[in-house]
Amino acid sequence: MSKATETEVYQLLEKWQISYERVVHRAVFTVAEIDFSIAGSDVKNLLLKSKKTKNYYFVICPGEKRVAIKALADLLNERHLSFASEAELFELLGLEKGSVTPLALPHDSARQINLIIDTAIDQTKKIGFHPNINTATVVISFDDFKRFLANLTIEPMYLAIPEKPLEA
Repeated sequence: MSKATETEVYQLLEKWQISYERVVHRAVFTVAEIDFSIAGSDVKNLLLKSKKTKNYYFVICPGEKRVAIKALADLLNERHLSFASEAELFELLGLEKGSVTPLALPHDSARQINLIIDTAIDQTKKIGFHPNINTATVVISFDDFKRFLANLTIEPMYLAIPEKPLEA
């Protein structure tokens, strides 16, 4: 697998006539590290895998949500879900830890990844993703993100992602 690049994201967005805003910032590895704001939904991206079925799930949910992974596994009829390893992240999407983004899905040419979008995300707002690196964020309309996926013939699954209860 070749490394996913920032340039290829902009080339696809331009090819598919998707307008975007590019925000350059310091490297961020987690949602908690973000100290800037974008004009859109704050989301986090997780690449999860099932041990038994070898299914991969790319999950997009609100940035502040603490995903209840066991409950999500139950919803997906999986016994157990865990985070994909750094090697799997690179092998499937050409990405390094800290830059997980659905904009790298063109690298999943074998279509091994199931895309899940949380129904809690406001689809009327813009949405921001790393352009395959964690020192920038690309902000696009949600409709344009759906068009990006349609151009890749990816049909996302919309689910109410279960949240961990706050600890007392």
